[in-house]
Amino acid sequence: MGLFQMKSKNTKPELKIRSYLFSKGLRFKIHDNSLPGTPDIVLPRFKMIININGCFWHQHGCSNCKTPNNQRDYWYEKFNEIKKKDIENKSKLEKLGWTVIDLWECAIMNDKSFNNVLKVLFFKIEPQENNIKYIYA
Repeated sequence: MGLFQMKSKNTKPELKIRSYLFSKGLRFKIHDNSLPGTPDIVLPRFKMIININGCFWHQHGCSNCKTPNNQRDYWYEKFNEIKKKDIENKSKLEKLGWTVIDLWECAIMNDKSFNNVLKVLFFKIEPQENNIKYIYA
């Protein structure tokens, strides 16, 4: 798949998280463009945002984060712009009172680490509502 064929919305990691949340009775909005950065998943009831970050585009340091050999300067600049925008959007959301959780593609798609992702996610939700303790995987 070429770089420009990569999807930015409704990706496999995003669908996996959305499917799990829905199966546990949680309802959410997706790609809410009224919020800074158009978050992937918005849980209004919990005032929580979940961003599903692709390893390549958001460059967090796993093995999926290889910079293309062609036009390296362009790619370094592009990745730095994305990281800067991520930080700005997270800051804006937090100033608006939202809790922001960033999840990574590699952790979601790896079955061994997926349960840890869910624990982190619901550790944030559980203090807000005691009756969803059953959600843990």
